[in-house]
Amino acid sequence: MMDDSFAYRTTLPLGPRVEPWVVKAAVIGTLVVLGIGLFTGWVVASERESFARSRSRPVGPELTVGRIDGPADTSGTDVDAEQATEIALAAARAAFTERGSFLDAGPAQLSALQPGYTFVDGPSTMPRIVSVAVERHVWAAAVLGPSGTCFWIRVYADGSVTSGTSSLCTGASVLDRAGRSRTNLSQAAESDHQRNRV
Repeated sequence: MMDDSFAYRTTLPLGPRVEPWVVKAAVIGTLVVLGIGLFTGWVVASERESFARSRSRPVGPELTVGRIDGPADTSGTDVDAEQATEIALAAARAAFTERGSFLDAGPAQLSALQPGYTFVDGPSTMPRIVSVAVERHVWAAAVLGPSGTCFWIRVYADGSVTSGTSSLCTGASVLDRAGRSRTNLSQAAESDHQRNRV
């Protein structure tokens, strides 16, 4: 017996099926591109803000730090050694005026300002080698004269300057004495002859 109903069955081909890993890769790729775009926008905005701040910063008094040209003289006098501390002090003050900190007045930075001198963080061994030590609000230098006398100078962020002579000839030893004198601890073993200057 046949029935009068008509049945037509066919299998229709399904559309192309997207693999799950392709969807995941597309989502991750989109997030990465979006992240890079946001980061790039942030960097550009930060740079523009930085440039705007630097242009609007008031210019302080002009400090001229002259370059010392010529060959480094291995000979010299105690006067040359004492002058080296003054020249180093002028360069350190220029760095402090620019940044508000002595941290940018280390050996590398001062060597760029004063190529006629060698700035080191170790001991000074002659008038053209200046030993430098730096902290944020205090800076010190020491220079050994040919007589064996070490001339040192120290400046604080408030502008006060002390100088003297010592047998230890490193900027670090001058800073060490500064820490002891500022906190009223025992006096340094060196016989330091200090003279205050403004």
